[in-house]
Amino acid sequence: MRVAFLDLDHTLLAADSNQLWMAHLRAEQLISEAQSSVHDQFLRDYARGALDFAALQAFRIGLDASLAPETLSAVRAEFDRETLIPAIAPLAPRLLAELAQRGLTTVLVSATRSPLVDPVAQALGVEHAITSCFGRDKVQHVQAWLQSLGYSLTDLHESWFFSDSHNDLPLLDVVMHPVAVDADARLQQVAIDRAWPMMSLRSEVFQGDHLLPRAAVLGLKSGQSI
Repeated sequence: MRVAFLDLDHTLLAADSNQLWMAHLRAEQLISEAQSSVHDQFLRDYARGALDFAALQAFRIGLDASLAPETLSAVRAEFDRETLIPAIAPLAPRLLAELAQRGLTTVLVSATRSPLVDPVAQALGVEHAITSCFGRDKVQHVQAWLQSLGYSLTDLHESWFFSDSHNDLPLLDVVMHPVAVDADARLQQVAIDRAWPMMSLRSEVFQGDHLLPRAAVLGLKSGQSI
């Protein structure tokens, strides 16, 4: 089995889906200033490496549950159409097409919940999604998914992980081909130190025949990016 795992926020998306969703709810006046402040504090905790991920997930689930089902459905449809799908990074469709051409099974692995992940996966043709897992938990969720198919990470003939975040180092460390995509400062330095390929999906213009071979198949020198 040959698998490419892909992160969502700031990787396939050129933004953070949860922050976009919160901004949409604020614009629609569906959440209070107090609720917005609580969410902002979670983001500050994340930035300083002290995030309580379970508490954040519970808070976000509670926000959605506070809306009437018909309101939530209508607002989500508008959000997906006008904000979420347009936030897909310009070169993400090309990357997914190249992965498909190479015969790789594609799996989106994200800390984000499925209501925000699934529309992007569908738009890009990603075959599977593993959601609501963060940091080291991504490895456990990926292993559980593979075991359900009779595999493990060590059994795979080929494995990739594309991510922007140093929080994803546990999964980046255990695949055959880790790729830093529009990486944050900490992951960028790790990629330089370990001679991992780096790439960007943000550019509107791509000069070349392929994204994927330049990123990893041909290999890049330490610290080189495309």
